[in-house]
Amino acid sequence: MSPFAPSRILVPVDFSSTSDQALDVAARLARTFDADLDVLHVQVILEDPHMDDSRQAALDRFMDADAPRHLEAMEASGERPAVRTHTHLVRGISASETIVERVAHLRTELVVMGTHGRRGLRHLLLGSVAEQVIRTAPVPVLTVPPHLIGAESLTPRRVLVATDFSPCARRAGTIAADWARRFEASCHLVHVVEPVVYPEFYAVDALPESQSGRVRERAEQALAAEAAAVFSGVSCATEVIEGRPGTTLAARAAAAGCDLIVLGTRGLSALKHLLLGSVAGEVIRHAEVPVLTVRTSNGVD
Repeated sequence: MSPFAPSRILVPVDFSSTSDQALDVAARLARTFDADLDVLHVQVILEDPHMDDSRQAALDRFMDADAPRHLEAMEASGERPAVRTHTHLVRGISASETIVERVAHLRTELVVMGTHGRRGLRHLLLGSVAEQVIRTAPVPVLTVPPHLIGAESLTPRRVLVATDFSPCARRAGTIAADWARRFEASCHLVHVVEPVVYPEFYAVDALPESQSGRVRERAEQALAAEAAAVFSGVSCATEVIEGRPGTTLAARAAAAGCDLIVLGTRGLSALKHLLLGSVAGEVIRHAEVPVLTVRTSNGVD
């Protein structure tokens, strides 16, 4: 499998401060990978037709400019090469469905988007839209949180990679390893063991300490094998943690000083599950750093 180096990056914008940050991050990634950058604004057909003056002015600038103003400002000094930028204004009934349609139409290989945007009927990048894109887009999606301290932070130095040993998690790990090599970053490979809690009605005791120890030992062995198979040439620490996956992963990333989280959006089923889409959404809602979510290679969960 060739390294993951996207040649075409799509960034939806709604002219909010969070989408501005996402645009900045996307531009830096496009420059790093020498990729084309597609900047998309979705005009939702059923939204309030009485657009306020400031948003209308932003939309006019977006359509009139050869490149978004933020990219123009970054390139004005001449210190950074220009990004091949294409702007798109598309009308649609659903923001998320329109974004995913553009992914296929433009042959996008990576989507970069903010997790929050304008509120009310005119919203584009609210969490619900971001999560819908993550669930349905056939390509990796990088979500950028509000108040990210400088897009320079997306030159990752330490990457937290979550795994449940499923094929989807393996693909996420492979992409994380590719980026770690590209950015000369280290990785922190984590498996979360979710505690089994029974209602008192069943009078079931917790797992014996010996059995719990065996579960942890097996997980540690599997992590070591995963690190050896996927993260060759990358500095990679491994860790097994017990807790609720979503909040635990976000908290561990903060404690370990990670500046990027990578995880799959689908994992093992039933009692073996870890990275179900709801967990990926929970990580995104709690994380203070960008999160790269990865589906199976054929987009089938």
